[in-house]
Amino acid sequence: MRWCCLFFLTITFGCQQFSGSQLRLELSAPQQAVLFVVKNDKTVLYGGGINAVEGKTSWQGEMDAKQQQEYESLLRLAGWLHVTPESDKNMGTGQYKIRVRTENIDVKFKLALNNKEATSLYNFLLRVADSRLNQHLRGLPKPDVDVIIDRKSTNK
Repeated sequence: MRWCCLFFLTITFGCQQFSGSQLRLELSAPQQAVLFVVKNDKTVLYGGGINAVEGKTSWQGEMDAKQQQEYESLLRLAGWLHVTPESDKNMGTGQYKIRVRTENIDVKFKLALNNKEATSLYNFLLRVADSRLNQHLRGLPKPDVDVIIDRKSTNK
């Protein structure tokens, strides 16, 4: 009976296959920590500072069609879906930790901060996160002329 229950639990919970795709890109450097997770080539999750160090994200958003195309292009150019780069042992003052998962692969590696492909992908993901922030900033109320004049007159 025990063996049967153990077999059932192993089959039910232990052998579940990952579906979709996920990229996890962590940047760690002195005084800087950033975490990006991209799920199914569309959803971007971001964490910075202590959240990134703890593996947590604090924001999530969707890429638009143009951003998705650029993301997929950068991932193809990096070649990480076909060839796992050898982890760089000489990290210096920082590194990228990257994990790529699909239904067929699950690879982890570390790259130096001067790695061209990792830096291009990191900069792209920063732009995606910035575009979300910029939408909120553009939505904030703008000071009107009376407020600006009052500020100038009170500073005399």
